[in-house]
Amino acid sequence: MTTPDHALALYPEFAFLLAATAWPHDDEAIVRIRAAAAGVTEIERLLALTRRHHVTGLVARALAHCGDILDSPARRELTLEALDLAEEQFRQLLQTHRAVGTLRERGIPVVVLKGVPAALAIYGEAGVRRSVDIDLLVRRSDLEIARDTLEKTGYSRSDPPVDAGERQVRASLRYGKDWGFDHHHSDTGIELHWRLFQNPRLLGRIGMDDAVECTVAPGIALPVVRPGIAALYLVAHGAEHAWSRLKWLADLAAVLRREPDAANRLMIGAMTHGIANMTMAALLLCHDLYESPLPGQEYRAFASSWRTRRLVDIARASLIGEQDGTELEHRAMATTRKNLGHYLFSTDPRFWWRELAYDVFHEGRGGLAGLAQRAANVARLQLS
Repeated sequence: MTTPDHALALYPEFAFLLAATAWPHDDEAIVRIRAAAAGVTEIERLLALTRRHHVTGLVARALAHCGDILDSPARRELTLEALDLAEEQFRQLLQTHRAVGTLRERGIPVVVLKGVPAALAIYGEAGVRRSVDIDLLVRRSDLEIARDTLEKTGYSRSDPPVDAGERQVRASLRYGKDWGFDHHHSDTGIELHWRLFQNPRLLGRIGMDDAVECTVAPGIALPVVRPGIAALYLVAHGAEHAWSRLKWLADLAAVLRREPDAANRLMIGAMTHGIANMTMAALLLCHDLYESPLPGQEYRAFASSWRTRRLVDIARASLIGEQDGTELEHRAMATTRKNLGHYLFSTDPRFWWRELAYDVFHEGRGGLAGLAQRAANVARLQLS
């Protein structure tokens, strides 16, 4: 059994994953990929990590540069999975196009969040990045007619379920951010958002007016969020999940490499929207694992802030963990640490209250006892 490189505390298989997910795969990247591949000895660990971090497309492309290195049935298995991923993305793109068109026919403005359009914008080709579902943003006032429209085209609300009681539905509207829908002819569901995050204080000023029409494939144009806003949303979404999947950090690293001065512009936007510590933590993590550029000296105070450092620690623990492919939910205290980290995103007491309200009262759980326990946990987090 191999042991981790103690300088970085990474197993060779995780080190290969980092090399494989650094985009683009130019000549220098290919040299690093082949060097990292030479150290891999535990193929099953590599498979588990690849699937755990949802980076099959990138890893399969990296393996194609490795010649006879790592030539195994597992390599061919990943190649087939990547081909399936590319096919799935084309289906998702058509499904997204149809859903957007159907909503617009009913006069409902809609914006596509993340998904295949974001993958194509970042990587320039299909089959590189996995998208689990389709995220659409509508106005809260249009939610009911949007629900009715989707249900008439074969979708069924799954979260909250169609038979949910009035109290559960009201709780989802008050404390949540989206409703989930499944389709009887597709494995890809739709998350219908009325805000970006459950906490309205997180990027709460971003909405329908921040959309632009973008041609994402021949003959297919979709409304997406502007690039600068998309980068902020990418940061906030990754931070919400403590960067527990490498695919999110790889996305950010690819954006930072592609756009000159991207780190500085990202910090300017982050300060405008009150997420500077969260964003600096993401940039430090990208720099650590992908050697991405850091912003200028004028942002050094955010890098040395205890909030930023704590967020980096939480993210590293969530992302790297035991490096055996175990999901975050199956690791002791991992999701608790991730959720408590949300309280470090902002210094605004109104933000903290919304986090507490969601944690304690969403779906009617917790009450005052839960509120007191959560407040105690937050105090311990800030003192640790």
